[in-house]
Amino acid sequence: MPQRLSSQRRDFLGTCTRRAAGLAALALPGAASSAPVPVAIPTRATGHVVPPTIVGLSYETAVLRDPRFLAASNTALVALFRRLNPDGVLRLGGNTSDLALPAGFAGPLPALHPLYRQRERVQPYYAVPDDALAALAGFLDAAGWKVVFGLNLRADSASLAAAYAARVRAALGPRLLALQVGNEANNYFKTYAEYKAAWDRVAGPADRGDIAGPDSGANTDWVQAFGREVPGAPLLSRHYYREAAERGSLDDILTHDADFDREIVVLAAAARGHRHGFWLTETNSYYRGGRAGVSDAFAAALWGLDFTLSAAYHGAAGVCFQGGPRGSIESSLEGHDTRGGGAAPGSIDAASSNYSPIGGDLGAGFAPRPLYYGLLCARLLAGGRFHALDTAALPPDARVYATAHDDGTRIVAVNASRTRARALRFAGLPPRAGVRAAPLSAPDVAARTALVFGQDDRTLMPGTDWQLRYRALRPVSTHGALDVTLPAGTAILIHVAA
Repeated sequence: MPQRLSSQRRDFLGTCTRRAAGLAALALPGAASSAPVPVAIPTRATGHVVPPTIVGLSYETAVLRDPRFLAASNTALVALFRRLNPDGVLRLGGNTSDLALPAGFAGPLPALHPLYRQRERVQPYYAVPDDALAALAGFLDAAGWKVVFGLNLRADSASLAAAYAARVRAALGPRLLALQVGNEANNYFKTYAEYKAAWDRVAGPADRGDIAGPDSGANTDWVQAFGREVPGAPLLSRHYYREAAERGSLDDILTHDADFDREIVVLAAAARGHRHGFWLTETNSYYRGGRAGVSDAFAAALWGLDFTLSAAYHGAAGVCFQGGPRGSIESSLEGHDTRGGGAAPGSIDAASSNYSPIGGDLGAGFAPRPLYYGLLCARLLAGGRFHALDTAALPPDARVYATAHDDGTRIVAVNASRTRARALRFAGLPPRAGVRAAPLSAPDVAARTALVFGQDDRTLMPGTDWQLRYRALRPVSTHGALDVTLPAGTAILIHVAA
């Protein structure tokens, strides 16, 4: 017997259906209110190849305190990981990694005090159970992912690091991409020299050429120095957030950070001799858990799509977006209250950190949030080589990326304007080539529901077998041109056949 839909689900699906119908004219070739901005697609793609690992996730190590969380039996979370990226990488770390011990470790340990709040308190260590590591291995096998695993540096114990590394290596085997020792050590070491001395003392004896670093907060100079001094490190890493949560806004998140593009170029160059390149192992919109009403809104999908592709364009190999349950994030922030937005107790939103691409926990269930779909769209360019585009004529709120694939050209265009549609004319395409498109849209950039990617109205719903469905557009003109109009606050993925 069919199950009866709840009134909330009926209202949601009705809103999505109306929104999808309203998108019938989105991105159709045709006239616009102003002359379209020309964007020429060069004959040859000469940029970086988008790595299959470009979209990843980052969770606090503290989630391993419950072996049921990252386990193959958590099929809802496994499915969301697999859908997001079949070749993804999970980074486990954060502040809680610097309080973790391998189960049964009994060596002497110093007292640790909070980094941010109530600094006179003593922070307790906690043990990562062996069955949590075994469950993690099963989760990674089921999802097809690998992991960058963070070990404790603050305890200043070489024996702890060696014992912990041995447990992780034995449990995870080929699913372990790299270890890291220490999370944002710039918060407890004043200089790189102090950090490196501690790394040599704690991590050096355990290093088998699989320990990456420095996993610093915003220290490009630390990444460069670590790359020179640890040439065998499998990858170089640091973090990125736009700002603190209390300073986040819809207008800010929709503004492209061109300064960080230049940082990525420097970081990628520093990692050129390291086999897995440069990674943003922890990133998201706003630190301190994200801004409610911004980091969990459709604006985050547009930001995440643009941010990921820009990082890949400038040479990053992987971007791991911080997320997970609200409790794990607040634990990493020493109890800082990240709530906001009035989510109902027990709901997926109440259980989620504000910026998490995947919402929920074991009690509330799991579902994708708006940011998830921006990352999913970015991942669909994996394997393609970037075209070097001349985008000087574009307004600053419009972003365009194009990649060459065996089956044709894929184009992502983002219109971050909240008020103005943008008309674009892509030139240099194969005359009369077939075109299909998947719009990424919501009723407003502040919306948290009724998001549509492609033509499927089941986005954001837990427990649905969502698949991206394109729709056909008019073919490329005989002159090799395609006109596209993007409404305000939307994006689109276009596939032009070879």
